[in-house]
Amino acid sequence: MGIPDALPATRMRDDSALRRNLGLDLTAAVGVGVTFGLFTALLPTVGRRAGMDELGLAMLGAAPFLANALGMWAGRWGPRSPRNLAVLRALGAALLVALVLAPAPPVMVLVATIYWLTMSFGNPFQARMWGAIYPSRLRGRLLGLLGTGRAAAGGIAVLIAGLLAASLGDVPALAVVGVVGMVLVLAHSGIRAPAAADPPRFSARASIRVLNGKPALRLALMAQAFYGGGLIAAAPLYALVQVDRLHLSMAEVGFIGLLAAASTTVSYLAWGSLADRKGGQLLLGLASVLGLFSLLIWAVTPSVLLLYLAAISGGLAGAGIDLGLQSVMISGVPSEERGAVMAGWNALTGIRGVAAPFVATALVQFGWLSVTGALLACAVATAIGMVLYVRSVLPAAAQDRLPDLRRRLALLRA
Repeated sequence: MGIPDALPATRMRDDSALRRNLGLDLTAAVGVGVTFGLFTALLPTVGRRAGMDELGLAMLGAAPFLANALGMWAGRWGPRSPRNLAVLRALGAALLVALVLAPAPPVMVLVATIYWLTMSFGNPFQARMWGAIYPSRLRGRLLGLLGTGRAAAGGIAVLIAGLLAASLGDVPALAVVGVVGMVLVLAHSGIRAPAAADPPRFSARASIRVLNGKPALRLALMAQAFYGGGLIAAAPLYALVQVDRLHLSMAEVGFIGLLAAASTTVSYLAWGSLADRKGGQLLLGLASVLGLFSLLIWAVTPSVLLLYLAAISGGLAGAGIDLGLQSVMISGVPSEERGAVMAGWNALTGIRGVAAPFVATALVQFGWLSVTGALLACAVATAIGMVLYVRSVLPAAAQDRLPDLRRRLALLRA
């Protein structure tokens, strides 16, 4: 007779633990969003205004992917508990503050590289932690909520830093806002995830081998190699569009970043709900179309007004690709292999990402293509990836319709 009474109590404890972990995870996601937004949306523009040349912008664009390639060693040296993750992310955020001491373009590249290393080495454990603390029936929506908080924080941080730059200067404004991110990411340390603690160690070679054994992920990897490669190659050229072609102020750049973050924010929950109902592959197909549209606008825009549309479309695409890949990876990979698969994925996409920014900027720097021509070349690679993503949706859609077709055939035979 005691068992029925115990079940509601157990369920209440589980719900309380879920709410507590979600609250802390959301707080930390806001902190990550703050620093992520500053590094991606403002640092290239700050570097260009400080005299950074095309090669420097390419190095800045390649930094996160170099970090991803080195992330193959996360299985040996990455965090093994939520507290380790909190310390690692806080150290990365603190680099924005340290940048005040030496705000030179080479130091900006070094700081960005170390920051992205802290992100890359933390991602495999974070994916394992999410799989442990969030139930599968709610995972897409909860990850969408985290993405919403992260994107909203990034947009607000970019806007505030852009406004502060007018009075404090570019780098001090980044540092002031970066302190907020550094404090908030420490919330990771309070998450309770005993099932995720002490993940199995794996080598760089093992992570590639495990990933290669997942056919669905191999297809997504090929699509992302082209789709993401085109966008990565184009990213350093965005600063040239903003500064050299359109002569935008930091406040205008900040507003573009805010629009991108706002569209990402409002779409995460919708993408997450769609992922729970239809799976991650559909998200990847839809979002990749939006991503290509955004890149084409950046290539040809003569006005900042069109960049607003590009930012909105790119923000929608970023959220969809992010959640789509997370959904495919978490739902299709056992918990014990998730960290290794994430590290292998990051390594292979990172190797591509290291080279891509230099290709596009070299075409411009050596006078072989204009900025517009180079961006259109990037769009060709992105379009190939979009086609692969869209094609990957078709077999899944056909599979979903198969039971209905069988029922109709049975009725006709009867």
